[in-house]
Amino acid sequence: SPAMGRILADRLAAMAEARIQGAALPDMPPAERDLVLYGWNRTQADHDRSLTMQTAFEAQVARTPEATALVVGREEMSYAALNARANRVAHVLRGMGVGPGTLVGLCTARNIHLVVGALAILKAGGAYLPMDPSYPADRLQNFVQDSGAQVIVTQAAVEPNLPRHDAQLLVLDAEPRLAAQPADNLPDTSGPEDLAYLIYTSGSTGKPKGVMVEHRNVCNFYTGMDAHIPHD
Repeated sequence: SPAMGRILADRLAAMAEARIQGAALPDMPPAERDLVLYGWNRTQADHDRSLTMQTAFEAQVARTPEATALVVGREEMSYAALNARANRVAHVLRGMGVGPGTLVGLCTARNIHLVVGALAILKAGGAYLPMDPSYPADRLQNFVQDSGAQVIVTQAAVEPNLPRHDAQLLVLDAEPRLAAQPADNLPDTSGPEDLAYLIYTSGSTGKPKGVMVEHRNVCNFYTGMDAHIPHD
């Protein structure tokens, strides 16, 4: 924060003129010291620790089903419509064996398919692996091989750019099974300590490494954001 920055800047300026000995360094007044060491670090807050990303989303669907959830270009989708569409995909994924511990590659353009696919993978109980189709083929190949992704969710326009793989494929805009699937929420099979997604580092200092993020990490972060960022 600006206040914290000013305090630290003042202290660093004073320290630059002091002898580098403990007794010579300037000390903070007790109230200021308490603020820096404890006040700004007092981040504990009560929140529902049983939440997963999909159950948090479904709770919002129940609260505001007709509100706009997603806008991509001129296309809009309500919470209810987005939820129903993701549920249909999730039912297919469950039938393909996706559940807790299953890594699913997600390779689409940045459009509605991307959001539907991510939600569907979570609702099925799996964890998604973002695969940007603009990445070089060898980088995408490394993602698939290193992660051991068993299923890849994609779209027809992107499918030709996928690397070689042995995974099952679900093409969101060309999947005949979707129309017959129910639109209701699936029983939740994953918990807060299950993997939500795996994302790879840039690899700028060597081989890209996968960073695993659990549901509880994401829910904790967004609970804090929701408490501090004004919204309607």
